[in-house]
Amino acid sequence: MKRKILYICYEDISGYNGAIRHITEIVSGLSRNGHRLDLCVPKLGKTSGGLAMGSNVRLRYIPTIPFRVVRPLSYLVISLFYLPWLYVRLNPDTVYVRDIKFTILPVLLSRLTNTPCVLEVNGLTDETVKVRQVAVWTFWILDTFHRWNLRKAGHIITVTRGIKEEILRRYGISSKKISIINNGVDLTQFSPMDKKGAKKKVGLSQEYKYIGFVGGLFPWHGLDQLIEAAPHVLKNEPRARFVIVGSGLMVSALKEMISKLKLDQNFIFTGTVPFPMVPYYINSFHICVVFFKKVRKDPGDPIKLYEYLACGRPVVASDVPGYGDVVHAAEAGISVNSEDPITTAEAILKLLKDEEKGEITGKKGFWKAQKAFSWEKKVKETEQIIETVITRRM
Repeated sequence: MKRKILYICYEDISGYNGAIRHITEIVSGLSRNGHRLDLCVPKLGKTSGGLAMGSNVRLRYIPTIPFRVVRPLSYLVISLFYLPWLYVRLNPDTVYVRDIKFTILPVLLSRLTNTPCVLEVNGLTDETVKVRQVAVWTFWILDTFHRWNLRKAGHIITVTRGIKEEILRRYGISSKKISIINNGVDLTQFSPMDKKGAKKKVGLSQEYKYIGFVGGLFPWHGLDQLIEAAPHVLKNEPRARFVIVGSGLMVSALKEMISKLKLDQNFIFTGTVPFPMVPYYINSFHICVVFFKKVRKDPGDPIKLYEYLACGRPVVASDVPGYGDVVHAAEAGISVNSEDPITTAEAILKLLKDEEKGEITGKKGFWKAQKAFSWEKKVKETEQIIETVITRRM
């Protein structure tokens, strides 16, 4: 049955990151399946960043002052008037809320209007507060709101088992109320390409073997661990080069670390690149890396890993849940203790030196991505939960 879905999130969808990709893929997928969606976002960006979401999707903007200190407050004040009007006007079959921790309004309105509500949780309150560096009393307020939202939502979706287990431990929510739906990959955009052609497309030299990373440059991505492993890799494979695609908080610190080790000629920072170019970069890499540094509790569910696999590239991954175990199960690379630079370097060298094995390994990852990690599959799982919550309320 085709449904009217009100999707509420607090993201600037004019850019590119994992959160925006997740929102876009789920919304556009539901749209393709015939559902009508109203996507309610803060008025910060004008477009979806070039990622088409379908003719069944209508953007609803909440005007917001674009300054960090007053942005949430302005969103809250205006949403007090806008959201009730939206609920009444649209009369949705269900409301899908993507984890807004600083308000209870979307879930509260779903209760008052008897509208089934699905709450997506992508992180823990204390880790959000740690990243934002807010006061203890702010954490207490946010955690109180989060607890209320969890208890009053009709169903909860998380992206990792670790988040689910923390919700069960902290808040006493029934396990039956929580489903895990991992991230996915768009198989129409991410697929194997000729490596030489991909290198030419992104302007990389044909003579080097590239070890690459794509994503936000944040402390938990452990790129300092890759830098620590680089000297040992280069000692044994002088043609190795390291490519970092993306931007974030760690750019300056990583470049400083590289300079101290005199590795400036061996690392390439591209900054943020247009999304359509990302598959070309991945396909130009001989090896892709996805690390996790334990500066937060939950490693998360890296979309980049599924994109690496879909492109048929061998992967070196940290031996943590959602990373190394996925690579190991798919036989798509090597799981390592990325905190050990020698072990990490040896894993990279093993795949660099045996290119035939690397290609076979990459193909196994590709077939696993085709079978289990498509966004289409994740949309169907989400769709089933939405339908169950609506049916239960009837």
